[in-house]
Amino acid sequence: MKTVDTRGLTCPAPLIKTRQGLVEAASGEDVEILIDNPASLSNVKRYLTDNRMDFTVREEGSLSVITVRRGESEPDANETEYCTPEKAPVAAGGRKTVVAVTSDRMGSGDDELGTKLMVSFFRTLVLLEPSPAAVVFYNAGVKMAMDDSPVLDHIRELSEKGTSFYLCTTCINHFGIRDRLPAGSFSDMYQILNVLKDADHIIRP
Repeated sequence: MKTVDTRGLTCPAPLIKTRQGLVEAASGEDVEILIDNPASLSNVKRYLTDNRMDFTVREEGSLSVITVRRGESEPDANETEYCTPEKAPVAAGGRKTVVAVTSDRMGSGDDELGTKLMVSFFRTLVLLEPSPAAVVFYNAGVKMAMDDSPVLDHIRELSEKGTSFYLCTTCINHFGIRDRLPAGSFSDMYQILNVLKDADHIIRP
């Protein structure tokens, strides 16, 4: 049995090590993956499920142990990559627009003005047709999705129109606002990178 130890690592490292371990394993050899955080566990389980691999999970205290048998369906460049989100809606004509929000203010210079501009940006973004496929928030941008955000209603309206929202988990933890985010999906950097990579056009307010 081959063991892949991802303890102490954060996404995308556990996924990368898992893929490598599955590729290196002999045909029919069990691969045991050790994971010590819920986010990475969810990531790897979804990857294995997406690629139709049989696996079991057992808990040993705070440690999760996934056992998977390497069969004919081996991970390669053509298979589904985890952290790639569900396909976001594509605008008419096939153009996919993604908005990358990196701050709770728009522009630099005057903070009060920057806040007003960001509110105006989201108010106008709701009117944009077609709506953006996704909005990603990272660094101080995650604050725009908080429960007291002046643009929360606009975020909800965009969500109803089919726009997906992705919030950087590392940034959320840095600012200590995990319990104050009523909208959006907590995402790791690999997932955010895939959203940006798949975009035809990126808007950065």
